[in-house]
Amino acid sequence: MNDVLKLPPILMPARDHSRLMQTARELAEQCHPLAAPLLQELHRATVCPADELPDDVVTLNTFVTYRIGGEDTSDKRMLIHPDDGMWPPAELSVLTPAGLSLLGLRAGHRMPLIGSTGTPDVCVEVEAVGPRVTGAFVPLGTAPPDGTGDRWT
Repeated sequence: MNDVLKLPPILMPARDHSRLMQTARELAEQCHPLAAPLLQELHRATVCPADELPDDVVTLNTFVTYRIGGEDTSDKRMLIHPDDGMWPPAELSVLTPAGLSLLGLRAGHRMPLIGSTGTPDVCVEVEAVGPRVTGAFVPLGTAPPDGTGDRWT
């Protein structure tokens, strides 16, 4: 790539930022290859309250339609934290090159594919964002929201 692609700004709700910082620290202890890129993106992010976040921002638990490189077709998946996986065919973990690259972008933004071992000039482009899933999925083994302390089974 002859032109230098300026990285787009990224936005993130405080709860995602906090949770992903903890995840990044744990991954760094394990020498995970995406630990450093995740930390870089988290430090680059503008953090804001969830209710001030524009609707077209890719966050955890948000569906995103995206295209990688010159692929003919786009894909639509929900960006998830890897601990929250429940329906793999419809999910994209934030701990994949595509998932990490999409985090915090807005519709219309392009970003180099982070952490990919492929061609360095491959980009991911956000075509559409939404809907955002709030409270609809509860991973097995987590405490129910009523605070009873029992676990979902």
